[in-house]
Amino acid sequence: MVTKFTKLFEPGRIGRVQTKNRIIMAPMGTLSCDMEGYATDRTIEHYVRRAKGGAGLIIVETTIVDYHGGPPAMCMEICDDKFIPGLRKLSEAIRRAGSIPFLQLNHLGSRMLELRQSWPNPSEIDVVGPSPVPWSFDGQSPRELSREEISRYVTLFAEGTRRAKEAGFDGVEFHGAHGYFMHGFLSPFHNKRTDEYGGSAENRARFVCEVLAASRERVGPDFPLILRVSGMEHTEGGVEIGDVVRQAPLFVDSGADALHISASGMESDIWQMPNYMHPDGTMVHLADAVKKVVGVPVIAVGKLGKPAIAERVLQEGKADFIAVGRPLLADADWANKVREGRTEDINHCITCNNCIGSVFEIGWKRLNRYGCTVNPALLRDKEMDLTPAELPKKVMVIGGGLAGMQAAVDLARRGHQVSLYEKSDKLGGQWNIACMQQGKAGFASLTEYLKRGLKKAGVNIMLNSEVTPSLVRKARPDAVVVATGASPATLDVPGANGKNVVQAVDVITEKAPVGERVVVIGGRYLGMEVAISLAEQGKKVSLVTRSLLGRGVEKSIYQTLVNKLIENGVYIYPNSPLYEIRENGVHAVYKAASYPYLLFFKADTVVLATGYRSENGLVEELKNVIPEVYAIGDCIEPRHALEAMEEGADIARKI
Repeated sequence: MVTKFTKLFEPGRIGRVQTKNRIIMAPMGTLSCDMEGYATDRTIEHYVRRAKGGAGLIIVETTIVDYHGGPPAMCMEICDDKFIPGLRKLSEAIRRAGSIPFLQLNHLGSRMLELRQSWPNPSEIDVVGPSPVPWSFDGQSPRELSREEISRYVTLFAEGTRRAKEAGFDGVEFHGAHGYFMHGFLSPFHNKRTDEYGGSAENRARFVCEVLAASRERVGPDFPLILRVSGMEHTEGGVEIGDVVRQAPLFVDSGADALHISASGMESDIWQMPNYMHPDGTMVHLADAVKKVVGVPVIAVGKLGKPAIAERVLQEGKADFIAVGRPLLADADWANKVREGRTEDINHCITCNNCIGSVFEIGWKRLNRYGCTVNPALLRDKEMDLTPAELPKKVMVIGGGLAGMQAAVDLARRGHQVSLYEKSDKLGGQWNIACMQQGKAGFASLTEYLKRGLKKAGVNIMLNSEVTPSLVRKARPDAVVVATGASPATLDVPGANGKNVVQAVDVITEKAPVGERVVVIGGRYLGMEVAISLAEQGKKVSLVTRSLLGRGVEKSIYQTLVNKLIENGVYIYPNSPLYEIRENGVHAVYKAASYPYLLFFKADTVVLATGYRSENGLVEELKNVIPEVYAIGDCIEPRHALEAMEEGADIARKI
């Protein structure tokens, strides 16, 4: 195991710019700009916090070079000189905080088809690309660009580069990956042109090379240009690493000072943000292949948040720099902690992808920003600063799940006298069940991080202690925080209490035996994961859900889980509400056909993965016992762990 991180903290160089270490903050959107595409104070705070945390170079998120190239409500803009002053304020703040600022330039291209689905006036969005290839999800196509229009886009990117330099950035990165505009030209799946911009790998690289050359002409030899590309598109007929190996020297000859190798295309988001089911360093082999054919630095990315993995990539010469995105959302001080040898203090990213999922599954309007399961302070750093309590209180926190632990840590850090009561023999609550599921062992890092926080903050922990109103009267706290969580829900159908019916959590913890023929009821995270696990054990599994499969599941994780269900032969029945459970199986109403009809599934065991019900009885009981009672987490309403963590952090700042 690597214990010294010498390569990570060697100085590096990209073009004429020298970095203090080999750690790059990868570009990730924040939704923190204003409605016109200007950087805001929240944007600046976010990047300054990561700069202070020790990242040697920060690539600021996607910034759009064309008025029609991305929605200003979601992306920063650099399509006009009027954006330069605001961007200069951002670049100068990052530099003062100790890091080197680069800016990613982009145009969303065909990915605007996705956004057009929910845009108020979709006709206003002019979706363009190299070819009118229909989007696989709904058949819409981008408008094919003429040669003259292609020249215009070359100029737009070059002008964006010029503006970035005038705004004080030390370099730019062009986004040529993940199905965006540049990637569309590079991809044989999306580029069907028969002129000089299509066909061979070299021709498909022509547009990107022209952008690099035109940008170099605008800014001169001393301003570094990075190109980010997908080493694999992971779509049949899309970009292969062989294409990129042929194109990479052309990119360098045209002006690229470094190449940043990611993966995925428009249809393969699984690989854009590898999740907990992917191995660490899952895309490093792509960077390694490119490094063998170019003489400029190569940047690796993709599940490199474990310091030992990142160090090994550099030690083995597979890349020159490490890009980490989500790990720095989870812990802004990741780099400093590694440098200081405090890796045990890192609040690790668990690759649950709730950062992007929080926008779509929890709702952008609700959070007005990205969220992070393990870091409640993400994108609200200033408002989440801990200030000493004006009047320290004796606080009882009831429930040792995520919400309760987070509340107890922050309450104690503010100076309150805190006791945490947990009725079981260990902390973690339902999160411990999640950690036992396939691929989720890494989720336990959050529990361990919170446990260390409790110890450091001096919280008095009482295990095997079920709290009653009389216990509260005896303890005489000034305030009580109830975080009693939730328990597995059952169904109101005949036979739901039968001997052949078990809860998914009891299957995961091996408390319930399971027969050979299994019907899993419930098609969200828990149901899909349990169905896969049982199928991999050789069981014959059917998955039955009342609505669409994967409702509320983050997109890339959904795609990964569906692939695993199919690979393991699980029969899937969406839109099939349960009618009754019998001793030898279940009846469900299959509504995904022209006419609903009753299906019968033979089963030895029926597994319920139908969600949770709140354990909120104590909240009502305590209202007449103590005047200051707060409820947080799943005892209010079962939902995302992200929200439970945020409620724990928020309540700790109010008491």
